[in-house]
Amino acid sequence: MTWRDGFILAFHGMISNKLRAILTMLGVIIGVAAVIVLVAIGQGASSIVTSRIETLGTNVIFVSPTAGTPFPISESGIIQHSLPFSVQIVPSMNTGAKVSTLATESSAQISGTTESYLRLGGISLAAGHFVTPQEVSSSQHVAVLGANQVLNLFGGQNPVGSSIMIMGQQFHVIGALNSVGQGPGASQDNEIFIPITAAQTLFGTNQLSQMIVKASSPNQANLAADYLTNLYTNEFGSSGAVNVASEDQVLQTLQATRATFTNLLAGTAAIALLVGGIGIMNIMLVSVTERTREIGIRRALGATREDILMQFLLESMTMSLSGGLIGVLAGIGVMNLVPLILKTPAIFSPSALILAFVFSTAVGLIFGLYPAIKASGLDPIHALRYDG
Repeated sequence: MTWRDGFILAFHGMISNKLRAILTMLGVIIGVAAVIVLVAIGQGASSIVTSRIETLGTNVIFVSPTAGTPFPISESGIIQHSLPFSVQIVPSMNTGAKVSTLATESSAQISGTTESYLRLGGISLAAGHFVTPQEVSSSQHVAVLGANQVLNLFGGQNPVGSSIMIMGQQFHVIGALNSVGQGPGASQDNEIFIPITAAQTLFGTNQLSQMIVKASSPNQANLAADYLTNLYTNEFGSSGAVNVASEDQVLQTLQATRATFTNLLAGTAAIALLVGGIGIMNIMLVSVTERTREIGIRRALGATREDILMQFLLESMTMSLSGGLIGVLAGIGVMNLVPLILKTPAIFSPSALILAFVFSTAVGLIFGLYPAIKASGLDPIHALRYDG
């Protein structure tokens, strides 16, 4: 029997038992689809975070407190005067909240900041203006909407001049941003920016969520990161009280997180495929029992042990590879729905596709081997007498 004949027989066998074949392949289908979808989500999130951070330049560092560390707004002035060279300080206070107009409602990340945020680069105005020093100093209730919030609250129409309700208080919309993707923390397209002084009253706190420090050069950024680490270590007695990270460190952390995420995906896929492989082996053992007489007849007609071994092994691999193919198609289909459902990009990974087919082939080969050996080892005489 040739390989071609074996695959044809295996395919016809699957067609004649469609429901059993689909249920058997379900573990492989789910495992392969999960690999493709989750890797696509991970790569999509990673790419937009990386690209967004890179637009800020390599002379940016991020300073944020750990839980329990006091980090009032006055810290921005302390840093400004403590560093031995000129830097740009951008304080930020963030919280999630419901935002509404008379007709719509949306969830948003509310970010209290200053006019300096716009000078970091990487964002641009689609309409109106960003918060001004005068609006910050007078704690005015004004807001600048990210691109997604313009779409969610105003259907993509120019919102400048309209009013919105944030945490029960009215804010006047003074600007709208072009789409920028992912920034440090939440997606900036989902953010609403208000003066940091207004945020203090709205949030009921003067504690910062983060400070972004922009130096004039990458070398100065590294020096500033070291200086601030030492400053806060001396102040709090621990280097972990405040996180100080340069853009390079953020990217390294991102890459390490992505690697960990990929390993977790591999483990999840391995478990799903293991379950699928056990299902295939179980059905193939049942098939050997059901077809014992058929095996005896084939042996009597001249089929060798190798022919029987190859037939059952090819049936197992055909089932596994078919499950892998269906899983790939299902994974690609779900992946295309991710941007619509989760509002985040999903990037197809050829490596995930290759990994899926390698796993599918391995599952069919490994879990089909024992049933195939058992089938090929049946005694022809006893097989012919079997009346199951």
